[in-house]
Amino acid sequence: MRSPRPAAGFTLIELLAAIAIIGVLIAVLLPAVQSSREAVRRVQCQNQLRQLGLALHNYHDRHSHFPAGSYVRGPAFPTLSGWGWGAMILPSLEQSALYSQIDFSTGTAVGINESVLATPLSVWRCPADMAGERMTINPVGRPSIEIASGNYCGVEGLLREMSSLRMADVTDGTSQTLLLGERIVDVSINNSLPHTSGWFGQLAYVDGYEYRSVPHIPALKAFPINGSQSGSEHFSSRHPGGAFFCFADGSGRFLSENIDGIIFEALGTPAGGETVGEF
Repeated sequence: MRSPRPAAGFTLIELLAAIAIIGVLIAVLLPAVQSSREAVRRVQCQNQLRQLGLALHNYHDRHSHFPAGSYVRGPAFPTLSGWGWGAMILPSLEQSALYSQIDFSTGTAVGINESVLATPLSVWRCPADMAGERMTINPVGRPSIEIASGNYCGVEGLLREMSSLRMADVTDGTSQTLLLGERIVDVSINNSLPHTSGWFGQLAYVDGYEYRSVPHIPALKAFPINGSQSGSEHFSSRHPGGAFFCFADGSGRFLSENIDGIIFEALGTPAGGETVGEF
């Protein structure tokens, strides 16, 4: 009589060996997958900054100057509308419908305008930043308000409050002058003082401003790239090693967080007379 054929399957040793091999493969492949995903996020972020830069160029072509970084004045002066450069370029970003809903004659957080502030725009969001597309602000003495978050901020050399600078004012060279840069969305640990760079600009009420949306900051050696993940004065990103910027010529470049502070500051001025060279 024939002996019965043994049942097919793995022995315990074979099973453990297979699990060990799978574990090794995962350990080897996972960093490569993560690296590939970060590479995709970096390309997308750079392209979005360039898209915003192109929209600013289109605005310049129509009006012969760049828009103001924001329509605000200091607290000692009458309050203005708060709308920033981002709101001004909405038609060039295929957002004419959103643009038409805005009452530019009054503050961003006044009347009908408040209803549009929470409208998220994907072009303003770096895919590496995992913060929500909206955030809730709790101004002192005012009702809470929901606003769209954003990662792209004007550089004050060209986009500052009440400015109207022209390309001709960029005497340092458009490839040597920063126009836009990245900033992380900071929701803060206790959610008391979150800040972002929303497309609309700054929160403006009838009688004052709320500084939780930052439309522009200066490029200063005192505030290096990624020098703080919670300070609103720093350009910063979730990309390892630095942040992306758009230059006045429309090009997008990644600047290392270790860039020399003097060079970084020189790149932030359109007419400083500095010689930057390679960076």
